[in-house]
Amino acid sequence: MKSKHKQPVVVLTDYAWEDLEVEQQIFAQAGIKLVAGPAIASTAEDVEQLIADANPDAIITCFAMVSAAAIQTPDQLAIVARLGIGLDNIDVEAATDRGAWVTNVPDYCIGEVSDHAVTFLLGHMRGILPFDRAAKRGEWAPEQAKMRRISDLVVGLVGYGRIGKETGRKLRAFGCHVLAYSPTLKEAGDGVEVVTLAEIQQRCDAIILHAPLTEQTHHLINSAFLDNCDKHPLIVNLSRGGLVNNDALLQALDNGDITGAALDVIEGEPTPPQALLRHDKAIITPHVSYSSDTSLLELRRRACTEVVNVLNGEQPQFPCNQPSRILEGGVSSDIRIVEGPDGPEVIKRALTKLRVNADWFADADRSSTEAAALRTGRNLLGSDAVPAVLWEDAKEHTFALQYIGPPFESWKERLLRGQADIPAADAAGRLLGELHHASRDRQDIREQFQDQTNFEQLRIDPFFRRTGEVCPDQADDLMRIANGMANRRTTLVHGDYSPKNLLTDGKAIVVLDWEGAHWGDPRFDIAFCLSHLILKSFHTDLDRTSVISCVDAFSNAYRQANSGLWDIPLVELTGALLMARIANVSPVDYLERLDVAAVRQLATHLLYGKPELTSHPFFTNLENTDVTNVK
Repeated sequence: MKSKHKQPVVVLTDYAWEDLEVEQQIFAQAGIKLVAGPAIASTAEDVEQLIADANPDAIITCFAMVSAAAIQTPDQLAIVARLGIGLDNIDVEAATDRGAWVTNVPDYCIGEVSDHAVTFLLGHMRGILPFDRAAKRGEWAPEQAKMRRISDLVVGLVGYGRIGKETGRKLRAFGCHVLAYSPTLKEAGDGVEVVTLAEIQQRCDAIILHAPLTEQTHHLINSAFLDNCDKHPLIVNLSRGGLVNNDALLQALDNGDITGAALDVIEGEPTPPQALLRHDKAIITPHVSYSSDTSLLELRRRACTEVVNVLNGEQPQFPCNQPSRILEGGVSSDIRIVEGPDGPEVIKRALTKLRVNADWFADADRSSTEAAALRTGRNLLGSDAVPAVLWEDAKEHTFALQYIGPPFESWKERLLRGQADIPAADAAGRLLGELHHASRDRQDIREQFQDQTNFEQLRIDPFFRRTGEVCPDQADDLMRIANGMANRRTTLVHGDYSPKNLLTDGKAIVVLDWEGAHWGDPRFDIAFCLSHLILKSFHTDLDRTSVISCVDAFSNAYRQANSGLWDIPLVELTGALLMARIANVSPVDYLERLDVAAVRQLATHLLYGKPELTSHPFFTNLENTDVTNVK
């Protein structure tokens, strides 16, 4: 299990049983820490605080409200599991955007709830409760009986899912004529007649609600609905209290517009209106229709098992959403994978405040520049090398990209696993050389990417100015090198050409992350990639010779595609970028695994244009290249 905790944590917000032995046993066996809230559901604010304190990997909830704020709080959240069927107490959209699964247990209590529905119907139509109450008061008056033959009843089901179908089957066994309504229902079968909601109102002696609570169904049973019920029906609600307007129901009971109400759920529970609880024509149970010894045990086990499976990286059995997958490593953008109309899409939204320790801000309008650069890069390098832009929302600083999946993965991750793919290094160098060569002196591209604001914010400020603040002895030289780039603007520059942003299958390369694209000095791209490769040659866990081979392959392939740039300014720029990476301004994430002293010595020599003083094999071979001193 992947977690920032020593062990994964699940928060149980509330529960409707006496103990937590089942939950504790399942989670303990899986190595998951259980943090339980109170048995009775707290307020949404209390739940948010509970989750903030626990910082869980998973949330499991019964009746408590799990808000967007609660969902957005944890560092890592994989799943919000519902101990039940309905999802109206979970902000599903927030969970989806957060990249978390939402699950339920949709079929654990089909028998129990349908039994409850039929029991309500029989109890009302056969007068069970009023006669029981009268007999216990000493009233023995069988002549007052006004009961109905069950087989004569027309019963309407509003909502025809798993439970509705089972209720209909049982009612048909009693001889009832069953009508069913659901917005998308076309055919029911088994002798059940599919009708409109208006026909339910016109024809039914009893109306049983099995519908979910949504914006469309909230207060579906209101004054207008009840006024148009021709046969003064019994209203039965076993779904969600919010389906019924309490005031309208009370008025209809008092006026005789309906013969009764049988409610297992009431809006406002656990403290619903006393007028409903005490009404002679109402049968009330405290939201227990789902309950039996068997169903509760099944519910608890299955909901907990969903959590365990998801935290182990498996797909849930009963997903209620298709969460976007957040891609790790996005410093300047929120990047996630969502399911689009034609398959997975990568959605990228530019951040104003970058995900680094320092206060590093950048204009989110760079999103439009990146989308334009992707299109241009695709035209220059081909559809196999650059993913397609699928759509763009400039106002929201967001666009969607073609998803590039396995076998392609980050070249950086392959390098850090010790996979020194020489063909990938060759392809990376060749593509970069082709980009610079194909865009050189193109006036149309120059005009489109002339603005260097993004490059200034994302590269010059952190890598040169802020590094100079941390390393004051090198500050003047760092700015001299940066200013030199400003005088050598000849091509489209990617601006973030590093192994992290290059996908590979070990051979081919796909180029991502063009937000730093601008018309500028091509040496920056070369030095940026070289600095990352060189740093990995100082990684204490990697084979230095293999990484150096990648450095050589990248460099040779570039020079074959675009010659003439292997000079002292390139050497100095490489040194400056190496210095920035170890000065803790924009450090690499494997800094603690580097021989930092050796990197600093190398960076210093290169920064001052003295590659002959380095001990790095790549630079000791520079006399065989096109290096010339052009300072």
